[in-house]
Amino acid sequence: MRLIVFLLIGCSIQSAYSQHTLDSTKFKMHYFGTLLSGVQIGCSNCTTGNQLTASAYLINGVQLTKGFSIGIGIGADSYQEWKTMPLFLQLSQKIAGTKNRLLLQLNTGYSWAWYDRQEYTLPNFKQNGGLMIHPALTYQLGIEKWTMQFSVGYKNQVTSTSSRFEYQSWGGIVYNETNVKNEFNRLVLQIGFGWR
Repeated sequence: MRLIVFLLIGCSIQSAYSQHTLDSTKFKMHYFGTLLSGVQIGCSNCTTGNQLTASAYLINGVQLTKGFSIGIGIGADSYQEWKTMPLFLQLSQKIAGTKNRLLLQLNTGYSWAWYDRQEYTLPNFKQNGGLMIHPALTYQLGIEKWTMQFSVGYKNQVTSTSSRFEYQSWGGIVYNETNVKNEFNRLVLQIGFGWR
């Protein structure tokens, strides 16, 4: 998975550089913003079937060339009992089109996480976020200075919990430590609008 991410980043940077040298006289760099919301489809416990949970992003960035842009985003995601807030970098490369465009995008960053269960109130209970990777294929409709976007992608999110309890026994104080790592894999469908 990490190899795929590095290949996507490398191809995007190389493509952006070569396109920049060709279009530098015709293209004017500009800022953009995007607001996306949608659903995540997947399961934490697959014996109960798939779950539908919410996802939303706000992204601001710079269109560096006609085909390549980079942005920084913040989001809010739900995984049933887990809630996350990712802060991420977005790399976007145009595959086809001019006014209406097909884009290959990579969103990756760190998510802060909150575990919404009773265990959260226990002493010595810690909840941790982790790496978020979200590649997506996006169709962007251009209307004057506005855009409408339809996106389908795959998201991998890591979270973890740890707890440490101590109690007195005949032999002295006994420590019991538990660490649980969670990895969520979801199909993500989003719709949104933007300005450029």
